[in-house]
Amino acid sequence: MAQVTDAEAQRIISHMNKDHEKSLGHYLEYYGNISPSLAYSKPEIVSFTSPSMKIAYGPAFARDEFTYEFSPPMHAGEARKRLEEMHAQAKVQLGISDAVVSGLPLSVPAIVGTAGIVALYYFLITVRPERLAAWVPWQVSAFAPVVRLAGLDPNSPANAGRAIKAFWLGLFFVVHAIEVPACLEPQIKRYNVESPLLRLAWRFLTLLGGFPVWQSLRDAGKQEEKKLKSL
Repeated sequence: MAQVTDAEAQRIISHMNKDHEKSLGHYLEYYGNISPSLAYSKPEIVSFTSPSMKIAYGPAFARDEFTYEFSPPMHAGEARKRLEEMHAQAKVQLGISDAVVSGLPLSVPAIVGTAGIVALYYFLITVRPERLAAWVPWQVSAFAPVVRLAGLDPNSPANAGRAIKAFWLGLFFVVHAIEVPACLEPQIKRYNVESPLLRLAWRFLTLLGGFPVWQSLRDAGKQEEKKLKSL
């Protein structure tokens, strides 16, 4: 069979670089085992021949290249079918769905939970430390060693209240901050949340509300998958 001609190669390169940047990122991440932060950083085909395809990627100051060897070699007229098959295989192996979530379909628990957490943040930030200490005396004794370790008077209600405030504010923030990369980001990737503003909104709301928020994204994605299967 005839090899890929220069004219065909240029058409493939132009089409893929213009319309399928995300697919190139999938190729790099799956076939090249390249980290997502680099794989989706301006990937572009720089060379396409029957034996191989070369994809450049990375920031402008540190571009790198990955060469994918076609096996068997690519022949004339095969590119579209084989590249689509590569794309489909990469998506399956990377756990990326065909479903797309393009909004903020928050569940009732997510809305109520986030509102409750925001109210709790407001309370902890604005309440006087000594008043908080008076309301939760059992926590005053629990935090006394921490206050003493900080070199402060453990018998001071104000010091105890500040320690209680710092602990609970810090706990919620740290737990929710961990959930963003550990739980939310895989759902963003799986369900093809493309808009930078929408991604930012999901991250911000997860920082506030925690697991009910990213579970809303997961559940919305599953609903979109069911719709696709029913077509």
